[in-house]
Amino acid sequence: MDIAVRQLGPDDLDAALRADEAAFSDEVKPENREQARATIEWPRMFGAFDGDELCGTAGAYALEVTLPGGAVVPTSGVTAVGVLPTHRRRGVLSSMMARQLDDVAQRGEPVALLTASEATIYRRFGYGVACAFRTVEVDRSRATFVPALAGGSGGSSGSGRSEGSSGSGGAVRLLSKEEAIERAPAWFDAFRRTWPGEVSRPASWWPFVFGEKETWRGGGPQFVVGVEDTDGRPGGFATYRVTDGPGPHERRLRVRDLAAADPAVRDQLWRYLFGVDLVTTIEADVGLDDPLRWRLSDFRALRVMGERDFLWARVMDPAAALAARRYEREADLVVEIIDGARPDVGGRYAVAGGPSGASCERTAASPDLVMDVAELGSLLLGGASARVLGEAGRIDERSAGALAVADGFFGTTSTRPHCSTPF
Repeated sequence: MDIAVRQLGPDDLDAALRADEAAFSDEVKPENREQARATIEWPRMFGAFDGDELCGTAGAYALEVTLPGGAVVPTSGVTAVGVLPTHRRRGVLSSMMARQLDDVAQRGEPVALLTASEATIYRRFGYGVACAFRTVEVDRSRATFVPALAGGSGGSSGSGRSEGSSGSGGAVRLLSKEEAIERAPAWFDAFRRTWPGEVSRPASWWPFVFGEKETWRGGGPQFVVGVEDTDGRPGGFATYRVTDGPGPHERRLRVRDLAAADPAVRDQLWRYLFGVDLVTTIEADVGLDDPLRWRLSDFRALRVMGERDFLWARVMDPAAALAARRYEREADLVVEIIDGARPDVGGRYAVAGGPSGASCERTAASPDLVMDVAELGSLLLGGASARVLGEAGRIDERSAGALAVADGFFGTTSTRPHCSTPF
């Protein structure tokens, strides 16, 4: 079978959406079609053709990602990757991913990111798990905050009941769709620069994040609340919807989005959510280091319902990516990277750095560690332990003690990475 991969254009929208429906066994609803038409970046959208038949797609967004230490670098946010059931296991995906990685390299983006529908697909293309999230439930009847110590970063009030106006920021208020589109992008931009793993959101996304027909994470109307900037402190916002629970008189509040660079504003938003009437359970996806549980007076009021991988990272330029981030402690290592998909990326790199800066360049020196490029992706955002990867047989220690050094070097004792944006 001869497969040709080429760039798609707006005239290919209908065929691309039909391929998406078949690949994911899902219906493309009218609102999803509208969102696709407004947000697809056609210069980054590729299609695989078997003759005249579009049998697969692979797209991407031009995004930025925050690295440990606060540096922001351009990244390719891979999306809409699918192959028709009639054409699987025929090299279609490999052809599209190769073309897409060529495109990322030509654009000079040091890293590509994706969220994987299946966990066994993308490692062979160099992607490694970079961050995970937890789904948590909070019993609203027990959701009260402990008082923050004087001078602490948390809010000042200990109650979780209807205290939207408490704390050190402005008042929490409901926002219209138009107000949310106007105010939230700046709040989110301030927030995403404070947390490794968070990515930017293009301007074309926001009308759909706050759309009347909610397509951001599926189903139903939503409410948006915001806290305005106060005394130089950036505000924040949260979106949520309330649905009937499985039992009588049970209602669940599902937090869709919560973004605030300032911890006191974040506390205010949570207090508001805990104070919504006629709700028994609050559900949210949070980062592995989210402080919510520790803010609660009753530690057991929050239950972890599940944990799963989310963001996968593929390093395209190890020298640029490793030099851009900051490290927990001063160290220097020689790392040999094996890259089966793009051998030109592989090789030995001398990386040296610490909390204030870093450098990385190719070297002929003997390696301290040898790893696949996928493991480098796992280490890049600080979401994986070098020691654990070594014990799992995914990193080969060539110099005694190098794994221990790498564990403290690449790790993040401050905040493990999290990404709140599906794409």
